[in-house]
Amino acid sequence: MKVRYHLDLSREKKAFFTLPEGWAVSHFVESKEAGPLPSASQLTLAALAQPKGAPPLKELAAGAKRVAVIVDDATRPTPVAEILSVLLPQLAQAGVSREHIAIIVALGTHVPLKKDELEARLGGDVAASYRLVQHDAWQGDLVQVSIPGDGRVLKINPEVARADVKIGISSILPHPMAGYGGGPKIVMPGVSDFEFIRNHHMRHTIHPRAVAGITKGNPFHEDCMKAAQSVGLTFSINCVYNQRAELIRILGGSLEKAFGAAVDTCFEELGARFDRKVDVAIASTYPHTHAHQFCKGLSATDIVTKETGAILLMAPTVTPIPDEFINSFDVVKRMSHDRSAEYITEAMTKGMPFLPDKPVEFNMAMKCVIIRPRIRTILVSSMVSGAQAAAMGFEHVPSLEEGLKLLEKAYPRAQVAIFPSGGLIVPITAWEQ
Repeated sequence: MKVRYHLDLSREKKAFFTLPEGWAVSHFVESKEAGPLPSASQLTLAALAQPKGAPPLKELAAGAKRVAVIVDDATRPTPVAEILSVLLPQLAQAGVSREHIAIIVALGTHVPLKKDELEARLGGDVAASYRLVQHDAWQGDLVQVSIPGDGRVLKINPEVARADVKIGISSILPHPMAGYGGGPKIVMPGVSDFEFIRNHHMRHTIHPRAVAGITKGNPFHEDCMKAAQSVGLTFSINCVYNQRAELIRILGGSLEKAFGAAVDTCFEELGARFDRKVDVAIASTYPHTHAHQFCKGLSATDIVTKETGAILLMAPTVTPIPDEFINSFDVVKRMSHDRSAEYITEAMTKGMPFLPDKPVEFNMAMKCVIIRPRIRTILVSSMVSGAQAAAMGFEHVPSLEEGLKLLEKAYPRAQVAIFPSGGLIVPITAWEQ
């Protein structure tokens, strides 16, 4: 009887499949059954009761005149509503009234959330009774903050700047450039100005240490950390997940200590060792399910797949990829005279965006697609057409089964790696990345 494998489409839904005869699985990267896990509320209570490198939050917040609670947006799996249901009562116990609390959605350069999205993200009662601010990286009243030691000036959201207690809530996930997302990124790019974000991203993205799973010596991460330290994030709340995308731990405390502990936990949970590269990688991009965020799901498969091999990538996107993003591939191709990779590399080496009139995240996502090994990549997604996939340099099939049939012909005997949640893998390799 053939073994059934699966890819994660959401926290509850999976796509099952079997492999062709002659294929051998060297890695099926999946967490073991963990049994019942504590709720997000229980994990938050534990994190606030035992902070790392900081006094308890109720002590920090006592006597505060203004509190800014910075949360990430819907492109991240953070259970914001559940965390706030514990955090906000503790602020009240510390004597901080809701009139003195602002909840800031750290959009960076992402699009604002709609009313129903805000209610789902924060909880209906919170959305109705607290002051909510969606960060705008272009607004005119951003407040200047000097970065010590290098003369640069960062501009941040005025609600954050005015607060004497600043709390960040985010998820620690493998990130293709920052090493890990969350932590200091809730401040930069989360509540920072467009120009600083653009300059930072373009300047550091192609550094050889700016890869998933690495923070030490990674200038992309280190500059985010320096910016968050300059702003003075008082308390950091960090969510960590297993390879089933289940929340397993929340760590709170000082930015450096809590984030560092969360990164260590994330590495232990999501690290997967590879002695050699495989012929075929089969992966879901989950939990990166929002539009062009799916590009982050390429990171792990690119590292572990031979250049003569192939990647079968399922993108369970819940929002469509903007036509503007798809069309930008042709724009870069024409501007570069069909030298897209060289053109992007040259621009980023100079710290410049290669698409200056497009959103920063377009530049970043396109870099993930274009500046990568020349590995055959077949995309499965109901929200991406064959023409759109081709514009991005991918092949396209309507189902996993069609993709497997296609690859069986090219690779009758393949060593295979399967990543049910490809966005939650940190490859630990025996070769130089």
